[in-house]
Amino acid sequence: MEFLANLQNLTANFPFGEGSSGAQTHQGSTPPYASPHASPHYQRSQSQTRGRQSNQQSHTRQQPSIPRTSNSSAAANATSKSLSLAEQAKLEGNSYFAQYDYERAITAYSVAIIRNPANPVYYSNRALCHLRRDTPDADACIQDCTKAIELCDSRSESCDHPVLFKLFYYKALALLLLDANNPTHHNDHRLSDAINCLKRAFDLSISQKSSYTEEIATKYRAAKALRFERADSQRRLAEGELHRYLVSLVQRDCDRQISQLQHGSEEGDQTADDDRTEIARAMEKRVGEIEALFIQADENSKKRSIPDAFIGKISFEIMTDPVISPPSGITYDRAEIVSHLQKIGKWDPLTRQPLHESELVPNLALKEVIEDFLAKNGWAFDY
Repeated sequence: MEFLANLQNLTANFPFGEGSSGAQTHQGSTPPYASPHASPHYQRSQSQTRGRQSNQQSHTRQQPSIPRTSNSSAAANATSKSLSLAEQAKLEGNSYFAQYDYERAITAYSVAIIRNPANPVYYSNRALCHLRRDTPDADACIQDCTKAIELCDSRSESCDHPVLFKLFYYKALALLLLDANNPTHHNDHRLSDAINCLKRAFDLSISQKSSYTEEIATKYRAAKALRFERADSQRRLAEGELHRYLVSLVQRDCDRQISQLQHGSEEGDQTADDDRTEIARAMEKRVGEIEALFIQADENSKKRSIPDAFIGKISFEIMTDPVISPPSGITYDRAEIVSHLQKIGKWDPLTRQPLHESELVPNLALKEVIEDFLAKNGWAFDY
């Protein structure tokens, strides 16, 4: 109720359409023509009256007409006023945000959106407030980010909009929050959506030389590692189920053979006893082979992980041709850093220092270590 009351108070001064106003020139009515039988005094009076009227009409014609205010002009004024009031509401929201009063900030940004629903910045500000609340509202944050992204995409300069990378970042954080709040019902699609949003946010932050780049990169690496860990966990569960299934098959086959042997032999038959012993021994051997096979597989793939030093700083894939950026000392994959230098700018994507392709130095030691790691861990190609 407090939200609605505040919303009503803030919207009380909404501009309404104004009617057009214009100045009208009122002229005196033309007097009746003078009668030929009128008295000289009346004729002189009428003559004087006509003279005055003629002067008045001449004076009226010489005055510049006052332009009428058109409906379109009034609408433009109303729109301009609404946009101005929207900015006022946004500034009020910024003030509340600085005071950590996120509920009132949400109210103020909501008013700004009502007054100007085409500005993505207002949605971005409100989305962040939804995340900062004592009880974060991830769904509301995602809704605001999605709407604002649509507004940015509808503009020709969408890729350059300074707020776009924040929208993808906030949306990713909200998706990760929903995922963390439902530990027993993980949604692979939701996690993948969050990773895609983080990648978009990272790429945009680099092109805009944002100070958030490293923070976004950290979240992106963590999200990718989480997805890989879940896939690996599911793989281990599947292997465990396969192990139990194979052992049960061997056990059932053993039971079947012993059952057939009992039906075809007499009690006390030494040959039948020897056959049963042989069947049991064969079963134990097969089960032992299965156990050894899965133990070896588990040893080779105990919790799989990839050293951070092997991961590219832009693509977040395992590097195949690592090179060093001399100004910063940071190692990049050659393909990703060359693409950045050619398409975005001649500067280091993380430190924003000037950088040219000719300055890149091959990191041969790291390349050798990565190649050795991949040779022993073929699963890493799926990272």
